[in-house]
Amino acid sequence: MAVSLAAPALLLTPQPVSAARNGTGGECTMVSGGFEEPDGLRGQEHLREDVPGWRTSSSDGLIEIWGRDNRAAPMNFTVPPDTGDQFAELNGTSVATLHQDIRTLPGSTLDWSLAHRGRTGSPDSKDVMRVRIGGVVQTPAGQDSPDIADGNGGWGHYSGSYTVPRGQWTTRVEFVSVSSGTGRPDYGNLLDSVSISCASSLAVRNRPPSVPYLVLSGPVRHSIGGSLDSEDPEGDEVTYSAGAPEPRLEVTVGPDGTVTARAGRPILYQVPVRACDGQGACSRGRVVIVAYHRAKPSAGARPAGPRVKPPARASSRRPGVRPEGPGREGLAEGRPGGRGRVSASG
Repeated sequence: MAVSLAAPALLLTPQPVSAARNGTGGECTMVSGGFEEPDGLRGQEHLREDVPGWRTSSSDGLIEIWGRDNRAAPMNFTVPPDTGDQFAELNGTSVATLHQDIRTLPGSTLDWSLAHRGRTGSPDSKDVMRVRIGGVVQTPAGQDSPDIADGNGGWGHYSGSYTVPRGQWTTRVEFVSVSSGTGRPDYGNLLDSVSISCASSLAVRNRPPSVPYLVLSGPVRHSIGGSLDSEDPEGDEVTYSAGAPEPRLEVTVGPDGTVTARAGRPILYQVPVRACDGQGACSRGRVVIVAYHRAKPSAGARPAGPRVKPPARASSRRPGVRPEGPGREGLAEGRPGGRGRVSASG
């Protein structure tokens, strides 16, 4: 019975994929897919750090290579390479994953193939591995399971296809050890003849970002700012640059699209800008800057404030007495509210 050696998270958790275009080979090219370098190796179990293109998850960084004339326990026979003179073993010094980062074009189809063989001496026990591309476990063509399982009777051949998603210019291709028929973490899963190719069409050719455009306004001799926000059709990162500004205008356009400006006179300025993706496709636009004088209050004007009602004038009347005047009658003495004439005494 095969003994599982790898934690499920190793198989099911997507691995991060770099968005940079720094794959190990040319565009959609696998480096040393037959493990023929370093060349001239004979026998088995060569632990190397200098295998071109390949990286391992093993903590010691060692990749195990086998050459011709090999004969290693628990086998009592020689394993011939599938192609060439050499092949690799996934379970080198421990349960491990081998991988390469491949430069790819978003929207293209990546076709993969490989040869796999078990190391175990029992035909009924099989070594099991999987292929993971862009963090997604692959199911080989003609299978319902992603498991690639073989005994020591010969090399099995497997293939499949993967569509590169939007914005993914570098794709990680991984070959993951699942289990060994021997139950030992340092035995199992022989790998050879790894091949990668990509098919693209005119429909997925790189297109430039959307046209950059921004309007800023503010008073002269004051700093104003904003941000450009072009989008790339393939989801790539966009960088910005600006042409020469006009006289008496200070303007800075950062690679991330941040714009700051300061105008020395009131006028409408237009600054040419470019938005480019990492493949060199660019679109041209502009930043429009409207500078004006801040309005000043007129001379002698007082600031507006709350209206205050003037105080009422004090009355000089005595309570209950009406002032005399022409055609007016005084109050009758001793008769509140009565009328009568008041005669002056001599």
